[in-house]
Amino acid sequence: MSKADLVVSLAGLDTLAGDLRSIKKRMDDTGQVDRKLGHCELGSSSAYDAMEDFMHGWKDGRKEIDGGLDGVAEMAQAIVDKMTKLDVDLRNALREHEKEGKGGH
Repeated sequence: MSKADLVVSLAGLDTLAGDLRSIKKRMDDTGQVDRKLGHCELGSSSAYDAMEDFMHGWKDGRKEIDGGLDGVAEMAQAIVDKMTKLDVDLRNALREHEKEGKGGH
């Protein structure tokens, strides 16, 4: 096999798409961290402020992560679907060509 040959693991891409959807589902299942904390629960006001900043940023970041997971999962699945369809179409065309060649002589 030369360096220019393209090798794609359809099984690997299919697994990747499923894994990404699973990660997204597990993230969705965790719910939002909306519980209000008091300053005393974390021990210091700087810890409380840091947690508040994280929680606000996490909501925005989570939307980006969800979108990224969806996008990559969809791309991986599209590659698997299109390559599988191409493989079936080529196999069917080859079989049809072989039939025509045998029956025509």
